[in-house]
Amino acid sequence: VDTTKKFTVVTQFLTSDNTTTGTLSEIRRLYVQNGQVIQNSKVNIPGMTAYDSITEDFCTDQKTTFGDTNNFETKGGLAAMGKAMGTGMVLVMSIWDDHAANMLWLDSAYPTTSPATNPGVMRGTCPTNSGVPATIETTEANASVTFSNIKSG
Repeated sequence: VDTTKKFTVVTQFLTSDNTTTGTLSEIRRLYVQNGQVIQNSKVNIPGMTAYDSITEDFCTDQKTTFGDTNNFETKGGLAAMGKAMGTGMVLVMSIWDDHAANMLWLDSAYPTTSPATNPGVMRGTCPTNSGVPATIETTEANASVTFSNIKSG
């Protein structure tokens, strides 16, 4: 995806029986640019299957590989998320800066207290001194994004 050009993000919420009332079993993301469908990238982490969507197996493998507590499973996983979606949700989109972690969780080494060689710590190439809100708010004061043609169904 060339992020300097317009593209469409498609997020699919798939159920176990492919109906609107089935149990949520997968969340898949696709991109469309210049009429071409671009599949989501696959996970490339040693010890994990090359998943390209969110499933119960992905969530379990990710938590196990990274040594994290599986709060997702504790809270009911995709089935609970699907049930909550059935009660109604509000779509919110936002651009923000992160005063707690400088967005390092997105594209740097995070947590900064863990060795970069640990699975899941290296999340991108940005230096750990980047993303400071005071700097971003000054150097990128006119940053913007356009959300348009939002559709549901």
